[in-house]
Amino acid sequence: MKLRLGIDLGGTKTALGLVNGQGQILKRHRFPSFASDFDSYVKTLIAEIRTFLKASDMETIQGIGVGCAGQIQLGTGLIHHSPNLNWNNAPLGECLRNAFPGCWVQIDNDVRAATVGEYLHGLSERPLTYVNMFLGTGIGSGIIMFGRILRGAANSAGEIGHTTIHKDGPKGPTTGFGIYEYYGSGNALGRLGQAWYQKKPEGHPLSRFGVQSPAEVTGRMIGELAEEGDAEAMRIVRRVARDAGIGMANVINFLNPHVITYGGGMADLGILVERPLMQSLKEHAIPTALAKTRILKARLGQDAGIIGSAFLNKLDPDGRFV
Repeated sequence: MKLRLGIDLGGTKTALGLVNGQGQILKRHRFPSFASDFDSYVKTLIAEIRTFLKASDMETIQGIGVGCAGQIQLGTGLIHHSPNLNWNNAPLGECLRNAFPGCWVQIDNDVRAATVGEYLHGLSERPLTYVNMFLGTGIGSGIIMFGRILRGAANSAGEIGHTTIHKDGPKGPTTGFGIYEYYGSGNALGRLGQAWYQKKPEGHPLSRFGVQSPAEVTGRMIGELAEEGDAEAMRIVRRVARDAGIGMANVINFLNPHVITYGGGMADLGILVERPLMQSLKEHAIPTALAKTRILKARLGQDAGIIGSAFLNKLDPDGRFV
């Protein structure tokens, strides 16, 4: 049985999965990622792969796919820039090809890789036009139209999180003012939670997480309190979910896709996010377009990046599925 290795390379952890042809993860492993020092990281990655696969698995491996945040040169797998890892011009593809000469190696953007996973192995059908949105620490998306994943002239297609939804908002980390991910992401939950904590730190509900300063408040903490029924945390989640809905409405109005899936940490909050997000869509999306768009929670969850990476060789250089 021929297998594939899918790798989801994140800012804090690297997840590996041995994947069969049906998109099932047969075994998995993870280890911490570390930023800045690419040379040290790639040596660790290669050693972890060899330990994970063992000699018997290596004989069955067809290829290695990696999904990583950042701007990536297709074909070579050169990572021009990865903000999460602080890497510039990191030759990940070359390093893996040299270490595993018998395998194909493909490197692509992490959200795009997850979109491939959802499209091939998450959806019950393959829609003509499909957008997969990741509502996590930031916001990204992958777009598939008529059997082709869109990459754009600079391999930046799908950067929905950097579009503007409030023109008078604060400057974004790279470009633009009032960008979508500032308002509709997990970071937005954390930012609003920090402001909430700062108003009255003494006896604050967030204190049970060991928080001692606003900077320690995270979106995950706010989500957990909201799930437990804290009224203010629920209000924050509703506010962020409504803004998440505005960005999604823009996608519907512009592309009119048949299907949108959404995943990430925000999606994991279930009905707390779904209700205000859908209400926002009703307020901001063109009704006829919304009526024809199926909005679904992504099925593969955190496994989408591993599974999609394992099938990156299914895309030709122009992004068509082969």
